[in-house]
Amino acid sequence: MVFFRKFCVIGFCLFLLIPALVRAGEERDSCQVCGMWIDQYQRTACELVYNDGKEEHTCGAACMLRIVQEKGVTSFRSIRVKDWNKGTEVDARDAWYSIGSLLIPDMLPNYIAFADRKDAEAFAAEKGGTVLSFVSAMDTISPRGQTQPFRIRQAVTPGEGSFGLGIAYAYMLKDRVKIGTDGQNPESFINNNPAQPRAPKKIEVQTQSLVMNYGITDRLAVQMNLPYYERSMDTLVRQGNRVNNVTEKDAGIGDLAGEVRYNLWRSIFYDKFFTLLAGITMPTGDFDSTRAFNSALKADLISTAPGMQQGTGAPTYLGGLLYSQKWESFWFHGQALYRFLPTNSSDYKFGDEIQGGLAVHYTPNYDWMLGVEMDASKTMENEDRSIKIGNTGGTRANLAFVFDWRFLNAFGGNLNLRGSVGLPVYEDLNSQDFLNAGGQKFTQTQLGEGFFASLVINFNTRFGQY
Repeated sequence: MVFFRKFCVIGFCLFLLIPALVRAGEERDSCQVCGMWIDQYQRTACELVYNDGKEEHTCGAACMLRIVQEKGVTSFRSIRVKDWNKGTEVDARDAWYSIGSLLIPDMLPNYIAFADRKDAEAFAAEKGGTVLSFVSAMDTISPRGQTQPFRIRQAVTPGEGSFGLGIAYAYMLKDRVKIGTDGQNPESFINNNPAQPRAPKKIEVQTQSLVMNYGITDRLAVQMNLPYYERSMDTLVRQGNRVNNVTEKDAGIGDLAGEVRYNLWRSIFYDKFFTLLAGITMPTGDFDSTRAFNSALKADLISTAPGMQQGTGAPTYLGGLLYSQKWESFWFHGQALYRFLPTNSSDYKFGDEIQGGLAVHYTPNYDWMLGVEMDASKTMENEDRSIKIGNTGGTRANLAFVFDWRFLNAFGGNLNLRGSVGLPVYEDLNSQDFLNAGGQKFTQTQLGEGFFASLVINFNTRFGQY
């Protein structure tokens, strides 16, 4: 748990820096919702004056509508937006709004204000989309223009120049022997069968990641993820009449992962998205190719357990389809993916994987998200020199509860604290039976059950486009 302590120290230092960060930003006005600098969005910036005279500014109409939705129209003495063509201020309640055009000048959805309805209709005829009144715009706005799942990808691609940078900590524990869907205590499993030479007891994996997202265009976005793993595995080994615990530990950089999302289609209200995903990992993580003679299979096989490898030893490829949809204060995300893992230079192949997932996120306001996510995967058996490893692969389904808290606007963007905790709800894992020299049966198995959790501090902004 060394890095977790480091993560907590970093987080604590960030919270100590909050007053300084806020003071540093006081001289430069920022959006009250997303934190982006107002001076970078002069063509779309809005001004809200409360009844008590307090003023707030937003980068554009979408963030303005979110504040009005939460506070209520009657809370404001005036609400002013910028006419896109003329740059003049106009009462937001009298303005007309284009939505669904080819331009995303500030946030999602891409509301663009006009003083004159004819100008808005002419803009929509040229750039696409439709025209809404202030009341209709209020009916279509949601607390967040997108939400970001954890183990599932979102189909929403943000605007060009959108940027995110995060540090993440994840913990995973598996501590039950699984034979198919049957879970057993590891000690009971080995003690109840004198022919059982060894059995996995527990595996713990701590992952620290640096994650970067960037919007290349309004429809094309990339993500990079560089993980660092700390792994520990306990194995029960029979030695004569005794069963001893053997612990293995390893740490190192994992495989660098890159993903590209291309939005194939989205609705004019930016509430439905259909997106293509492609990904690749580079073999930056270490693959231990040490071999040992396996008496059961009568072959020299890789001796390091698959779960203890830091990398796959070869590039891997990912492809699939994503779908996201907004309904009032809820976001729904779904994915269907296939991961191909080729044979590496040590003649070892990790099993290909089919993945699916669903997420439901509730956004009570623009600062909070609470959600439930479920993912499932079917993994093929690993192969070593074309020999299938019978105690690898299988089917897993996981359930997770997630949250996202936007706790600070700073540096022309916002800082989010995101977390998840979950556990397997279904596992059907492969195992393999053998006979020892005396004709007695023993079983090679996998570990399952347990739980997983993660915590992320993420910074999001967008570089001004207009």
